[in-house]
Amino acid sequence: MQNILSIIQQYKIADEICANEYENCSAQIRGLLKTAIAFHFSESVYPKNCEQFTEHSSSGFCQGYKKQNISALLFLVDKKYDSPAKFLSLLCRSIRANVQQCFVFIDKNMPEETFHLFINCLELCGIENSYYLPDKAVLNDFYAKLQKIAGTQVKLINCNKSKQDFIALKQKDIFTENLPLEIIAQKSQKKFLELAYGKSAAVTYQTQNPPQTARKHFQNILERSLEQGKDNYDISFISTKTADQNYGMGMEFCFTHPQLPQNFFNDTIIFSNLENNYPISE
Repeated sequence: MQNILSIIQQYKIADEICANEYENCSAQIRGLLKTAIAFHFSESVYPKNCEQFTEHSSSGFCQGYKKQNISALLFLVDKKYDSPAKFLSLLCRSIRANVQQCFVFIDKNMPEETFHLFINCLELCGIENSYYLPDKAVLNDFYAKLQKIAGTQVKLINCNKSKQDFIALKQKDIFTENLPLEIIAQKSQKKFLELAYGKSAAVTYQTQNPPQTARKHFQNILERSLEQGKDNYDISFISTKTADQNYGMGMEFCFTHPQLPQNFFNDTIIFSNLENNYPISE
């Protein structure tokens, strides 16, 4: 592994840079990120590795499968990508899926404030393999050599608004995150939502007297849904507007990505054949 890491060593984001970004992060933003990480870690549950074989079946087929975690994952974040909340959702899910090696490559030419947030996401999640995004030739060389020693398929999450082809990978191994969102929220949340979702979200702001209890907030959502159906939003922080994901104040970074395939972090082998193709030996 050390020989492979030498390929990208010059692009390593120095530990002191990460530490400084963390120290200079406001307590308010850090608290929102910690809330989101705790939320994702509590909500993201993945099945354990398993292996099963059925030799005899009423169907006449013998079948088997093996499911194991992928050993390596690459995150590529381009300079125009400005949604740390969506990135954090995917990053936390990869950690909960027990991916052994997670490498994050961030374009150093992205806006400084956005870069600060990404680094803090990595620091709070304990990601040590963070690098500036190298050129395509270096990235392809690293990927090819990592694939040879990984033991399972190396996959990639491409956080990309520039539609760049960073690396020569089969399409099935890539998840591209460029999902646009529609959000409705309270006016007081504007600063945090702009930091969390950047230009990837169209946000409608309105004033609301917040419900007195969480139960009342939920009841408002249920009543709205029964009366008029779901409103046209992906995320709602307003109790009288329903969306696919409904949150309360303080959960601005808690978006859960709905499009990532459930088995993305697994390497699965499936076997099937006719039982009569294998005569029982004496």
